[in-house]
Amino acid sequence: MTQLVEALHALGLEGELSLADRWAKLQGQQCWVYVAEAPWGSGYYTWCDDPQVRAVEFYRDATEAIQAGLRRAAKPDSDRTYAVG
Repeated sequence: MTQLVEALHALGLEGELSLADRWAKLQGQQCWVYVAEAPWGSGYYTWCDDPQVRAVEFYRDATEAIQAGLRRAAKPDSDRTYAVG
């Protein structure tokens, strides 16, 4: 089992896996999140398919890469509604 798969399991997440479990596609709130293992196991690249947050970022840890990608794919605070009591 790859570190990427272990990180997904530890976070209680499911995703579409490919390339011998070294590539994951996860559904974020606004867009798809991609996490791919870098060559030689040096870390992980993550990005979203939203044009506004499409920058590719590098992380050494799979869990950190997954969490960062999902944060970028989250709805902005301005879109959230709050109950006032």
